[in-house]
Amino acid sequence: MMEQQIRRLGSAFLLGFALLACTAGYWQAVQGPSLAANPGNPRLAAAEQRALRGRILDRNGRVVAETVDGQRRAATPALAQVLGYYSARYGTTGVERAYDGQLSGRAGEPLAARLRRLLLGTPRQGNDVQLTIDTGLQELADRALGNARGAVVLMDVRTGALLVSLSKPTFDPATVDEHWASLSQDDGRPLYNRVSQGLYVPGSTFKAVTAAAAIDSGLIQPSTPVSDPTGDVTIEGFRITDAEKMPRSTFDFAHAFAWSSNVVFAQVGLSVGAERLRDYAGRFGIGRTLPFELETSPTSFSRTWPMPPVLLASTAFGQGELLVSPLQMAVVAATIARDGDVPRPYVVSQVRMPDGTILEQHTPGSLGRAISPPTAAALRSMMALAVEEGFAKNAAIPGVRVGGKTGTAQSVPGMPDHSWYIGIAPVDQPRLAIAVLMEFSGWGSLEAAPVARQVMAQALQVVR
Repeated sequence: MMEQQIRRLGSAFLLGFALLACTAGYWQAVQGPSLAANPGNPRLAAAEQRALRGRILDRNGRVVAETVDGQRRAATPALAQVLGYYSARYGTTGVERAYDGQLSGRAGEPLAARLRRLLLGTPRQGNDVQLTIDTGLQELADRALGNARGAVVLMDVRTGALLVSLSKPTFDPATVDEHWASLSQDDGRPLYNRVSQGLYVPGSTFKAVTAAAAIDSGLIQPSTPVSDPTGDVTIEGFRITDAEKMPRSTFDFAHAFAWSSNVVFAQVGLSVGAERLRDYAGRFGIGRTLPFELETSPTSFSRTWPMPPVLLASTAFGQGELLVSPLQMAVVAATIARDGDVPRPYVVSQVRMPDGTILEQHTPGSLGRAISPPTAAALRSMMALAVEEGFAKNAAIPGVRVGGKTGTAQSVPGMPDHSWYIGIAPVDQPRLAIAVLMEFSGWGSLEAAPVARQVMAQALQVVR
């Protein structure tokens, strides 16, 4: 009897140990990794506080973000939306988010280094991230934009690297925790990156895409005669007008672009057709989300399909239901500069270990071909004509042949129009492309073009 009781007790102990072993194994082997990575894990939070987060540097090696006395600090508010913020309470954005694994040291740490660190009990060391941004040009763009809300994007067309990526209004990433309530409720949306997240009607800057579709399809040439005798045209009862009266009633298509004739481009859009125009817009990247390291909104060609003639005509001169970002329009300009090849934009050039060992090196890439080289060459000449004789004269730089296109786009009822400019320089051997967007600022020729001129003139001296 006693022996039987002992066996039962032993069996109960064995069953208990088995249950404990299974439970421990489940939580360690199955749930362990997710628990370890859970942001609410106090051990993880403690490890992050001890970790030495890596620095962020600009293209010239200047430190633009680093941890000082346990707090993340940025060198200048002009870089706020690129760098983003790093907050234990509110999370991360910008480069701080996109490269969090590398900056924190969780990604890319060699196994031997990790084991050595664990044995010695030393804190984890993050890696450095180097940007393509030129801080001097970024701050110049900030000054040129002044108090306007908007964005400036400057791209090296040979690589797709962003030299300027400015969104205004800005903020101080170091004070996000302290000022979260006011920042998150600010009507100016300073936490929002207008460069890649902002969506706006492009106005006449989109005429570059319509012209590309028409010329590349063989429907028209820059020298093709066109007419705009009255400054208006009626399509299915809807009256379309020019922003300004044309200097003469007949001219060629190149001058229709330079003088920004809505009448001519509405009719050209009808000739191109909705399907073809949407196809060419898509070739430039419009209608989807551009591949980019930072937070990006998908652009839109049209919500209405099939498109009625009035909507197609309005879209052809940059109105309708179009919604694009400043980054997208910089890509359009750069594509024309690159003989029709669409650059893949990027803002981080490399990731390095603290000892200087390169872990990641960005390789410039292409998103495909939008138009043929002859079409791109024709568009460059038309953009140069717009600066020499057309509405983009305020973008001219002495001694440099500049190409550009202004835009004045409808905003919201009762508010001034948005001011746009896209451009390239030098036209004969393009190195740079720019897009400027100024919210509620009026004429693109009067507001955005001069900003672009200031930034482009300095950039041509810096970027060789």
